[in-house]
Amino acid sequence: MVTVGRCQMVVPGVKEYALELGDLVIFPREIPHHMKPWHGSEQTFCELAMFPPNDTRPGTALLCGTLEFSHKGFDHLLDALPPVMVIKREHAPWIEPLLTLIRHETVSKDATLDEKQADSHVLNRLSELLFFYALQHQTHAPQQTGFLRLFAVDDLQPALSLMKSQPEKPWTLDALGKACSMSRTKFSQRFKAVSGQTVNEFFTWWRMQLAYDALQQGQRITKVAERVGYQSESAFSRAFKKCFALNPSELYKSNHLTCGEQDDL
Repeated sequence: MVTVGRCQMVVPGVKEYALELGDLVIFPREIPHHMKPWHGSEQTFCELAMFPPNDTRPGTALLCGTLEFSHKGFDHLLDALPPVMVIKREHAPWIEPLLTLIRHETVSKDATLDEKQADSHVLNRLSELLFFYALQHQTHAPQQTGFLRLFAVDDLQPALSLMKSQPEKPWTLDALGKACSMSRTKFSQRFKAVSGQTVNEFFTWWRMQLAYDALQQGQRITKVAERVGYQSESAFSRAFKKCFALNPSELYKSNHLTCGEQDDL
């Protein structure tokens, strides 16, 4: 994120971007890129802690960070994003207040070690908010297609609501289509055209996300399988491993027995 000044960003094989104060860039996957001064300027790059926002010297300040996701299923979401997301400040009203808070937290100031650590925690949360809002922004972008687009298409929301709120039910195309006032065929085609997935592929993926969270919380495998609509534990285990390349028993053990507690699976 550009927090002072402006610069150029070059992403080989993609394009060159002009970045100004408040513009946000997100790389869902690491790809080669580099920054350079604004055309025709004599800019330099400085560490933000040495560069107060009210300084009159020319230059550019960038806030750079990395987000790490502990949930293995997050790859599915990252894969749905473009290789680089550039969000202009003027197109995202949420950037201005977050930029103000970020600059406040990062400007050099006299503080105790405890206060600096607290500032770091605040900055982490603000960075998470940047990603959250950027994801929401991308979901509603006109050019967005695929998995994320599902959550911004009004006519499919009734079916999504049913699948998300009642994952234990064996939803059929007929029932889901009816909820959206569509025929089975029209609903199926519409869903695939928007998301690039079949209804069953999405529903299975959603069930596995719920299952992962439940197992991570130490809930028993049999109960979790029932909660997400599987009467057979073996069928549930196969679906789970296909989604995460991990057996549910491995996840259960790693999170449920950490305190030395013994339990039957």
